[in-house]
Amino acid sequence: MRVAIVERRTIHKEGESSAKRLHTVAELLAMKGHAVSFYCLRWWEEEDREKIHNGVRYYAISEDIEDVEWRFAAQLPSKIKEYEPDVIIADGTERAVVMGSKFTCLFLRKPLILDFYKQIKIGKGSKRKSELIMGLADLVVVPSEMVQTSVIEAGCEGKLIERLPNPIEIKSIKDTKKEKVADIVYSKVLDKNCNLETFLLALAELRDVKWKAAIIGEGERRELYERQIKDLRISRRVEFLGEVPTERKIAIFKGAHVCVHTALQSGFPKDFLLALACGCVGIAEYHENSSAHELIRPRERGFRITEGEVLHQTIREAAKLPRKEIEEGYFGYSEKNFIEKYIGLIENAGGVKAGELVRDQSDMGVL
Repeated sequence: MRVAIVERRTIHKEGESSAKRLHTVAELLAMKGHAVSFYCLRWWEEEDREKIHNGVRYYAISEDIEDVEWRFAAQLPSKIKEYEPDVIIADGTERAVVMGSKFTCLFLRKPLILDFYKQIKIGKGSKRKSELIMGLADLVVVPSEMVQTSVIEAGCEGKLIERLPNPIEIKSIKDTKKEKVADIVYSKVLDKNCNLETFLLALAELRDVKWKAAIIGEGERRELYERQIKDLRISRRVEFLGEVPTERKIAIFKGAHVCVHTALQSGFPKDFLLALACGCVGIAEYHENSSAHELIRPRERGFRITEGEVLHQTIREAAKLPRKEIEEGYFGYSEKNFIEKYIGLIENAGGVKAGELVRDQSDMGVL
């Protein structure tokens, strides 16, 4: 099968959340033997219009990294038609890109799948435009119930939506040895929505208990929080690790006891899921724009709180549960299950049979 994926910015240049999800889809499809072309802004240094990376063909719709979405979208039909994909998967958050992708699909008579990675916000007077965009999709894929609700409120028919959470690497979790860095961990980009202060204030209430905490992630607020732990007199017990590779995150999570998620916004908190699969007891503070609580709601080794003031008490309760290095209850979030379900959705949307989903050997599966 030939799959075209459309997203202006990729993980290689921007590290965008949407690109991380679509990048995962692209590479897992390529590993399964399907031909994948990713249409984006150019992120590589070479002057070539296209680049092969991990089995995925990246094609630069524009070489101008500042190119606006409408100009980018207008070029999609002429660039994608020569590839003749069986399906187009597009980031649903940019209206122009969705419209350009749909026009291409109509020209090629192929289905359009929109993938959303975060909650959709509808401004005043935008509901009709949003309904129009949602109506262009043959199928909509979302990572969480929270995102699904927002997509429905934006005008999408519920019958078109499929929920498919982001995957994690189960083999890495099984094979990686634990690293004893901290008892309590927090992992997220340290931006204005991370709400790390709630976690730090809870730690300050636990001075009478022996513990070490680790903060994983970089961001604009790191310096502010580093000052805060000094003011709270817990700087000797809290370590900021910055951004670390996934392999080391797994090792740290396996060596920890509790993982806390207090962020105000999160379409799907993959690091939190990773920590839970690594045996951490999860604590999620409920927020309207965060889906973290969905991951622990049906589980015994997890707590959901609605007020940050009780977080320190909840950490005490969580610490009473036994330590674990693996929680098999989360193995259903494997990459294998994820891509098999995604392929099933593509089959249903486009009428392509599983037996036809093979790489075109004449072009090495990437053209």
